[in-house]
Amino acid sequence: MKRIKHLSLFRRLSQFSIRRQLFILYLPVVFLSTVTIGLLLVYDSTKQLTGNYQHLSELNAQRVKSVLFDTTNTLTNTASSLSNDTHLRQFLTTAYDNDLEAIADINGYDQLDEIKRLQTSIAKLTIYTTNPTIPNYKYFQQVDPSIQETVWYQRAITQPDSFLMTMPAENKANRLSLYKTLPLPLSKETAILELQLDYNYLSNRLRNSSYELELQLNDDVIFYSDSINQVGEAGQFTQLSDLQPAPSFLTSDQDKVLLTKRTLTMSNKEDVITIYSADTNAYRNLQANLIRWSTIVLVILIATFIIVYLFARFFTKRISQLQQAVYFAAIEDYDFFQNISGEDEISQISLDFHKIIQRIKKNEEEIYRGRLTQQELLNQQQQMEFNILAGQINPHFLFNTLETIRMMALTSGNSDVVYAIKLLAKSMRYTLEAHGTKLTSLEESLDAIHVYVKIQRMRFGDRVNFSYSVSNEINQKEVQILPLLIQPLVENAISHGLEGLTYPGFVRLTITKDHHDLVITVQDNGSGIPADRLARLQERIEIPSTHAKQNIGLANVNHRVKMFYGPTYGLTIESVIGSGTQVTLRIHDLINDKE
Repeated sequence: MKRIKHLSLFRRLSQFSIRRQLFILYLPVVFLSTVTIGLLLVYDSTKQLTGNYQHLSELNAQRVKSVLFDTTNTLTNTASSLSNDTHLRQFLTTAYDNDLEAIADINGYDQLDEIKRLQTSIAKLTIYTTNPTIPNYKYFQQVDPSIQETVWYQRAITQPDSFLMTMPAENKANRLSLYKTLPLPLSKETAILELQLDYNYLSNRLRNSSYELELQLNDDVIFYSDSINQVGEAGQFTQLSDLQPAPSFLTSDQDKVLLTKRTLTMSNKEDVITIYSADTNAYRNLQANLIRWSTIVLVILIATFIIVYLFARFFTKRISQLQQAVYFAAIEDYDFFQNISGEDEISQISLDFHKIIQRIKKNEEEIYRGRLTQQELLNQQQQMEFNILAGQINPHFLFNTLETIRMMALTSGNSDVVYAIKLLAKSMRYTLEAHGTKLTSLEESLDAIHVYVKIQRMRFGDRVNFSYSVSNEINQKEVQILPLLIQPLVENAISHGLEGLTYPGFVRLTITKDHHDLVITVQDNGSGIPADRLARLQERIEIPSTHAKQNIGLANVNHRVKMFYGPTYGLTIESVIGSGTQVTLRIHDLINDKE
């Protein structure tokens, strides 16, 4: 069933011209395959590129998370170190008599200066104390009522562990700070440590030109952004409610960004820093990649279409030339044809077709020449037969006359005359029936020769003896030869070869086969022909005479054979003085042509 459908499809396709067939095949084979491959390439490259961008975005978020962990861990460790510093604890619980004494102890305590010098991540270090004998000097500050009302202070006095908060700085931009209550055992005083994270330090560690970064503590406003103007405000990425755990493309300010969200939980298990890492170029790069591959596919389609168009034009032009050549050959205009240049199959077909045309022209010329030759042969044969009839004797009148004489001889009891007249009538009937006949069988020719020999024996008696042999591979009924072809050879042997003999003469006819030819040989035991006379005779039979009496002889036979069978066929004469003469006739066996 499928094969029938395929055949039907190709049958419908063959109804169009070759150019249209090429364009029809271009659509599914070239266009659809190119589009399919192009779409697969675009899809695969986009998928791989998207995966790469997502992976890089995750790596950047992980890098930011690692930096924040190190930074916050540094603040936590610093706070823990100060909370365990007994010197600082003693200093904070001491009641000084005057400010100078307190300032002297502050200046003598260099641990805070060392921390500030070594820890570049700390922008500000402040210890808030309720000890009224410690003045506001260097890293120390008295807790006043305004401070006591702050959120961070209220949380610090109720929470022993360190915690993070974002507080506005002098430039109104929020800064991330760590707060921790310093333990003062056996003292009613309170001391709270504040470590403010340095924004520039954080910016130097986190900034990446390929990504936009926002950091948010808990649900507060952002405390870090690559754009410092956004610090202290609600982040543009934090407002996206459909943010997925994995990197995903989201619309922000009418632009699509590849956003990755990660969280860092602090050691107190309460504070969480949320990291928003956004690749603002990923979507544009993906679009550029899509446009680039689409352009490549489009260029390939246009290029293949142009190639198919040019090839179809070139191919159909060559096919049209070959078609025109076939058309003009069909109307027998062989001079129009021109070879198609090239070395492909069409050029080879053109060359072979040119050879066929040349062969057809040659065959037509040979056929035309053969017709002329056949017509000339027929004319000569008719002329010969006409001359034999001796003056346009009416055949019916001649046979009636011979029959009347035969009946008179039969009445008179002269059987020899009756037999002679019968043989003569039979011989003349064969000659007359051959009039206008192109070919006759070998068997009929041999019967006519038998009749002719019998007539000659009645005339010459035992002086004329005749025998013949035909090869077994020759079918006498099927082999066709020209009429009146062998009899003139036998006549010539009896009339001239046995002339003047005083002893019995013998004439032998032999017919054999040599490949595709018939070889007819007539031998006599006469006196032979001298060499000079034989040479003249050989030349004379090559030039046929136009006189009827001479055309019946050897020259006429030789000329008819060459005209009908070809120039390679004809008579040859051999003679030995005192031994006799041999005439050999070679003709083509026409049975082989039928096979």
